[in-house]
Amino acid sequence: MKPAHWSPAAIRDLDQTASWYGDQGGEALEIGFIDAVESVVKLIQIHPGAGSALHAGLLPSLPAPLRFHPVRRFDGYLVYYVELPAHVSIVRIWNASRGMEALFEDEELNPDIGSSHPGY
Repeated sequence: MKPAHWSPAAIRDLDQTASWYGDQGGEALEIGFIDAVESVVKLIQIHPGAGSALHAGLLPSLPAPLRFHPVRRFDGYLVYYVELPAHVSIVRIWNASRGMEALFEDEELNPDIGSSHPGY
């Protein structure tokens, strides 16, 4: 199992989305979203090749293909990540309805940078 390193953007995405779910449906929904994302990250840590590489061509400069895996029970949310030799870099937690163009807008993507856990 590879450790997961979270980019600042992924941590921000998780914080903002969980907060939005909390505002819309209460604390149980907020925690449910966090738990669902953490379940996907655990799956990715165990099976890094499980995610789709459909969007790998978006950032060909990365050291490995950009992959994503859907978040169960939260339609449209995807965990974007890159498998590196020593760890898995969680790059973004993204709602696909926002469009691919905005996915890495104003972000300098460095999959080596990140913390080992978002703090939940």
